[in-house]
Amino acid sequence: MENLVGKVAVVTGAGSGIGKSIAQQFVAEGMKVVLADIDEVRLRSVEAQLSEVGGDVFPVVCDTALEESVQSLAQRTLERYGAAHVLCNNAGVVGTGDPWTGPMSVWDWVVGINLYGVVHGIRAFLPIMQEQAEGHIVNTASMAGLVAMPGAAPYNVTKHGVVALSEGLFLELKGTGSPVSVSVLCPGFVRTELMAQMTWADRLGDKPAATANPIGQFMDQILRDGVENGISPEDVAMQVVGAIKADQFWILTHPDYGQAPIERMQRAVAQENPA
Repeated sequence: MENLVGKVAVVTGAGSGIGKSIAQQFVAEGMKVVLADIDEVRLRSVEAQLSEVGGDVFPVVCDTALEESVQSLAQRTLERYGAAHVLCNNAGVVGTGDPWTGPMSVWDWVVGINLYGVVHGIRAFLPIMQEQAEGHIVNTASMAGLVAMPGAAPYNVTKHGVVALSEGLFLELKGTGSPVSVSVLCPGFVRTELMAQMTWADRLGDKPAATANPIGQFMDQILRDGVENGISPEDVAMQVVGAIKADQFWILTHPDYGQAPIERMQRAVAQENPA
């Protein structure tokens, strides 16, 4: 899909951060863009910004954790544009705290959005792409999908899951001669509002329980510092567009982080304990 002009893209989590920048880059490429986000206020703001520069955009409030909401997103995309050529399953949340003694709802929240949101997106849009004989799916994972961080178990699990399902899907589609391809986005630290958005504690109204784990507290600060000093989301968006045009599966935004998963696999092969 080297020429994106006139194609239709769907971006979840388009109300801020990486999703917003991907949508902006798609508009710059001449694409029609469906903006999906659970936050209608943010969504309308992005719609206004992109419309002002001549973008053909269509906002849809969507909760990616709910299958019926994502199926509705697909239907509304077809009703508006008649096709869906690119899907970016980008909506995601991060949480720190104590996943072992806190309520199970923290797992439900993170897994529902980060992992099931991707599953729902693929199930809703892959049949459309297969039928139209053209399509590319980009799933947002993280470097946490290639290495494991202490204090962030649900996030680790979901991002590893996104990497695994993306690679499996890529192989399935290539093995069957499908016209649809897949990329997995594994960014390192990016300057977004991710850490400023609703936390487990805010959602549960139980800040003491959510911050009781000292490792979780430590990782929370590490993540906040990393995000503050990360690369720009615009840089990530440009890499995503380049990967779509090149039919490139892996999108690792930070080349200097590449050694960490290599060392991890070397320890696994040598049956050495995690470092």
